[in-house]
Amino acid sequence: MKFSVIYWASILFGLGLAIYFYFFNFDNMSETELVNAVLYWYVPLIFGIYGLIATRIKSKMGDLEMSALKYLFSGKDGLLLVMIILIGCGGLIGLVLLLIPLAIFKVQSPYFDAKVALMGTALCVLLLWAFFVVLWPSL
Repeated sequence: MKFSVIYWASILFGLGLAIYFYFFNFDNMSETELVNAVLYWYVPLIFGIYGLIATRIKSKMGDLEMSALKYLFSGKDGLLLVMIILIGCGGLIGLVLLLIPLAIFKVQSPYFDAKVALMGTALCVLLLWAFFVVLWPSL
């Protein structure tokens, strides 16, 4: 089953909500409301990004018998390699969070992309929750 349409829709929905909150509705919300609104756009955006990366890995690998991480860093798909480098430049934590689900699930397993997207989103939400509980109250 092709989930790529769902992933693209999720990314567009997340970006649309972020644009709405921070460009059109910014003056109508308090700082606390703006920070709490992060979950509304962050979750669909992250879900879509993880899903598209996993879908691309699965479609480009074909019948190769290697792990997703090995394929990712093999250089056989230049776009994926550039995306990983850009994510790595954005921060080591983001790169590690991207690689964990890709390392856990096998590409040949059914619904690989959905599993990666769900686990990656859960990890990112967990990290965001830790930020809100630990760091945000002290700011």
